[in-house]
Amino acid sequence: MAFIDFSDAALQALPISLAPSANTASETLTLTERRILALARTDGMQSLKPARKRGWFLRFVLGPTPPSPTLANERLEALRRLAVRAWHHGYTLPVSALKEARAAGWSEAKIGAVIDTIGRTRAPFRSIAT
Repeated sequence: MAFIDFSDAALQALPISLAPSANTASETLTLTERRILALARTDGMQSLKPARKRGWFLRFVLGPTPPSPTLANERLEALRRLAVRAWHHGYTLPVSALKEARAAGWSEAKIGAVIDTIGRTRAPFRSIAT
C-alpha cells in the first residue's frame, strides 16, 4: 500500500506568520490581539487554572509566589484563554471556551479569525509512522 505525505505541501500552501495577509481572516485582528495570540502560544494549560497562594512553608522553601499569567483586562484575558485552548486543541475546542469568549463580548467573526489564525500557524499533525 502506498502512502503519500502531503504535510510539506500543506506547509507551503498555508500562511505561517501571525501577521495579517490579504487572503486570510486574520486581517480583522488588531495588533494587540495578534500579540495576545503570540503570547498565548507559550502558555500551558495550567495557566488557565486560578493561581493559588503559597503557604508560609512553601514560600520559605520555594520563594515568593510567581506572578500570575492572567491579563488585567477581562476581555483580553478571555481572548488569551481562548488562544491557549486553540494552541493546544486546534479546531477541536470545547464549547465552554467558545461560550466564555462570547460572554466576554467577542463576536463570532473574531472568534473564528482567532481559531483560523492559530489553526494555520500550528504545526501539522505528525504521524507516528513518519
